[in-house]
Amino acid sequence: RTDSTGPLAFNESLALARAITVRDHLRKTHPTLAATLTLQARGACCFIASNDTLAGRTQNRRVELVFDLRDKERP
Repeated sequence: RTDSTGPLAFNESLALARAITVRDHLRKTHPTLAATLTLQARGACCFIASNDTLAGRTQNRRVELVFDLRDKERP
């Protein structure tokens, strides 16, 4: 995720870079998760705080992890 500043194309590529970095770290530190990891990157979307302040923009620059354990064995 990103904040709303900057061009949309840049925010999309930044969001993807963040997601790839986290995915690669998880694959390295938890190899058993590698086959189950999927990526979704969204720039300038789904804000959790106002983009009118530095504090809000900082909160919006993030990576979210979602764990779906339905019908799956736990690692």
